[in-house]
Amino acid sequence: MTFDADFLTFRQHFKEGETVNRKNFFRGLFVWVALPLALQAQESKFGLGLRGGAGKIEGDIKNKLLQPFVSGLIYYSPDPHFSLGLEAGIGDLLLDNDKASKDSIARVVPIEFDVTFRFSPYHTFSPFASLGAGGVVWHDFDKKSDQTLHYGTNRDYTNYILKTAGGLDIAVSRRFNFSVGAAFRYSFSDLLDLNPKGDENDGMITVFGGVTLKLGGSVPDHDRDGVWDRYDLDSRAKEDRDGYMDHDGVPDTQIGSNLLALTGGNAASGVDDIPPIVIHAPVRRATSGHEVKIRAEIFENRRLLKAAVLYRPYTVRRWLVEPMASMDNEVFEARIPGVGVQQVGLEYCVVAVDEAISGLGYSGLPKRPNYVRVTGKEGWWRAATILAAAGGWSTAAYLVNRSQKID
Repeated sequence: MTFDADFLTFRQHFKEGETVNRKNFFRGLFVWVALPLALQAQESKFGLGLRGGAGKIEGDIKNKLLQPFVSGLIYYSPDPHFSLGLEAGIGDLLLDNDKASKDSIARVVPIEFDVTFRFSPYHTFSPFASLGAGGVVWHDFDKKSDQTLHYGTNRDYTNYILKTAGGLDIAVSRRFNFSVGAAFRYSFSDLLDLNPKGDENDGMITVFGGVTLKLGGSVPDHDRDGVWDRYDLDSRAKEDRDGYMDHDGVPDTQIGSNLLALTGGNAASGVDDIPPIVIHAPVRRATSGHEVKIRAEIFENRRLLKAAVLYRPYTVRRWLVEPMASMDNEVFEARIPGVGVQQVGLEYCVVAVDEAISGLGYSGLPKRPNYVRVTGKEGWWRAATILAAAGGWSTAAYLVNRSQKID
């Protein structure tokens, strides 16, 4: 069967569907449910973080001086776009006491539960927004004498807080992230700055940088070359990513000699015994339901007969075909339709044959294809991140800039 005929067959199959018996239906249902869960299980869902920075009390008396503030966090992330966490921090924040001759310190320990939304967790840079609630414990003392300062009979104070935070996650590696951002915590007390004379409650502003370590989860790509171990010929040797044979996970050194042979003596002799050479940078990630553009350079010393992309969802046995169209000289392109891009994952091969049938040029073969990790649609998560950031920080801006009446 020709590529064109096979292409029409699979399109008809996708549009009209097939009648399956009950046994096959439940078997397929199990695969479609279990496999995405198994693939997600390979991701690290738990993590630890450490943040350091500076903060200040936002209270009745404005103080611009920032003091050191550190915090630690643990989190659980059921989805890369979303996590639930617990953060605890401590800082000795400088206050201006009512007495002009003294400076006082508020040793503040906030503890809160956070909900964090990430805008683009599959990219190197991902904005994030957090909303949280919890409690705060603080103790006021004199900076010079360490003498306890208090209002009334209490030495230590506790109250509830609300928190908004945001910033940028930077993926350093598969397990490590670096983060920069800022947070505002609003307390339900006017005593955080040891000054109860205002008509509004106090808060804290912090800026931070920190690292996050992802725990658990298997590592499907031990040599971190972008080719998962089940497709990698050698998981100890990194792929060189030059576009030539990048599907097999091992470095290749034949591209120069093959191109030379393609344009050298055999080309002049009129004998076509060299297959086409395919140069293709594999697609590693796609979004469910969105078409995937496959682009390749294909070199041939005579005439190319056919170039095509073979593809299939990870759970489908039959390969589907999408012909490649010539875009410019040796550049060819095909688009895998969104109906074939499903969250279980996508496998594909780029193949080319010349008129002399001298051999097959390829990037990926049916037994060792290129694998594309397919993620769910991100639109709702991105909208949630924007709403959380806009709502949290607009409220924080109002609370910080509001006018207080001092008795």
